[in-house]
Amino acid sequence: MDMLKLDQLKSDLKENGVIVIPGFFERKLIEDIQEHLDTFISCGKLIQTGLIELYQLSVNPDLIELVKNLGLSKPLMCTRPMLFFNHPNLAMSEHFYKTPLHQDWVSMLASQDSIVVWFPLIDLEIGHGPVIFYPGSHKLGPLTDKLENGFAEVPFDRSTFPKLQPEVNMGDIVIFSTLLVHESGVITNNQIRWSSHLRYTNMEDVDFVERGFPSPYINKPSQELIDKYLHKK
Repeated sequence: MDMLKLDQLKSDLKENGVIVIPGFFERKLIEDIQEHLDTFISCGKLIQTGLIELYQLSVNPDLIELVKNLGLSKPLMCTRPMLFFNHPNLAMSEHFYKTPLHQDWVSMLASQDSIVVWFPLIDLEIGHGPVIFYPGSHKLGPLTDKLENGFAEVPFDRSTFPKLQPEVNMGDIVIFSTLLVHESGVITNNQIRWSSHLRYTNMEDVDFVERGFPSPYINKPSQELIDKYLHKK
């Protein structure tokens, strides 16, 4: 990727809070992940936390180089790679398949320049309900200090910012500021929306350093699962 294009991407990310890069990954890299999808459809936690191909993608040299060129001089993965399969019939409640208006930064407490790299694991049309972004909304800063069902839902007037809902194919990536307001689209084609996202913060961000590199995520064993599988009464 030439420097002029990189400079434009960096400028667009700063101004709009979101950029779309078609064909960034080779399609084969996504197909390697796609092979596992149906196998683990009923074991989401396992595939979210342990799929080797997803971890490999998160540290892909071209991606890390891009993240650095976008301004994160010392990128740090602030949570594990996440994989999502969303459909009303696979969710206990709406927020599990259609996320509300929210910002990611509040749940991360990351650097001010932290980003999310979101990408589809299938070719996504509007009928799959891909993510809806509101360019420029990142400039509002954090809009809440509360989490509801794991999301930092925000009070936000959709009419005050433009709307971007890109149709993306396998290999495309969308990079956006963790402060950008976004939400899930509506699934209208009755198909599962398969996607993944990676989150990066900047270890050299002064504010992040002064706050002591906070990480609000908790990773610990589940006693409920231990009891279930060891048949404890």
